[in-house]
Amino acid sequence: MYNYYTMGGLEIQQTQSLQARQEFKLIIRLEQASLLEMPEEEFNKLIIEAEGSPLFRKLYRKERIIHYQRYPKTDLSSHFYQLNEEISTGTGTLDIESLLADKDSIVRQIQKIGLENFKRYFLYPELGVSVEEVAQECNLELPEVEEVNNLINEFSIMSEFYHPSTLSLGRGIYYSKVASIEKRPEGFVIGYHSPSHARGRYSIDYERFEELKGNSAFSTAEGREIRQLFKRLELINSRKDTVTRILQGIVEKQAPYFESGNGKALLPFSQKELAERIGLVPSSISRAISGKSLETPGGEEKALKDFFPQPRMFRKELVKQLLETEEEFPSDEAIRAKLEQKFGVSISRRSVASLREELKIAAAWKRNKTAMQ
Repeated sequence: MYNYYTMGGLEIQQTQSLQARQEFKLIIRLEQASLLEMPEEEFNKLIIEAEGSPLFRKLYRKERIIHYQRYPKTDLSSHFYQLNEEISTGTGTLDIESLLADKDSIVRQIQKIGLENFKRYFLYPELGVSVEEVAQECNLELPEVEEVNNLINEFSIMSEFYHPSTLSLGRGIYYSKVASIEKRPEGFVIGYHSPSHARGRYSIDYERFEELKGNSAFSTAEGREIRQLFKRLELINSRKDTVTRILQGIVEKQAPYFESGNGKALLPFSQKELAERIGLVPSSISRAISGKSLETPGGEEKALKDFFPQPRMFRKELVKQLLETEEEFPSDEAIRAKLEQKFGVSISRRSVASLREELKIAAAWKRNKTAMQ
């Protein structure tokens, strides 16, 4: 027999459950959007705060539920190992001498333990290696191990101080230089200036967590705290994932520019095109690149937004290149044909004429008439 009240109650419950899930997804999207717009220094502080909690350390070192997973073709920038004494303007109350002394101190420690051991035990720590084992392998005292870890955290937060943006001085916009694109034997590598970014994303073993929880390894209160920590780490992952995928997309598309250093080699690239490539919405791209810059292999700093030249600007540059050569073009139609033949760019004769006029270059018959006078 059909129980109207039971079935009706179930339908209401399912509807409420669906609504709750939708509201939760909306909250997550809003949090992700807010995180994308967060200034680099605040974001790095959020990371250090999460990793500095006793709960994180327990899940990372003892229970081995959390570990780091590096992104392909990324590393810590080679600039990290160089004592850079460029001081950004507007540092406020920073103790500059103390910070530089700390930087000098960690460089000496790296030299003492060797670059390979520094990367293996501190920058990209292996899962399950205890602090005591690290001290033994690197010939350090336990307080020295803690000192190196603390200094890495400090440099993650203060990466903008050690690698200040020069774009902020002239544009009236505050920029954060987040990475350097470096040419290495294996190809272009994204060298992050912050060690916490270079380490990559958090990989969380949810199955192990459920297994340990089932064996009463955690109290009910701890279980709730752990889930809150996991949520925070996944939000941090979402921003790291987004920024890294954007940088990887830029490097892949604009490889000719990074190879040559010639601004004319920049290809037309829209945020919409990148969004489709990496499976994001354009608004996420816009939020993530705002106020961020990177350093090219040639040492030039460019805002991320500058790697998305509009197609019209690109075509105008090509028309300019053609008309600056010694080759004669009897008409706009001849220019149009040459654009398609040489660059594979197909536009109408009328568009050629419009671009030529923007460049303030006369039509062929006018140029010929002027030359004959």
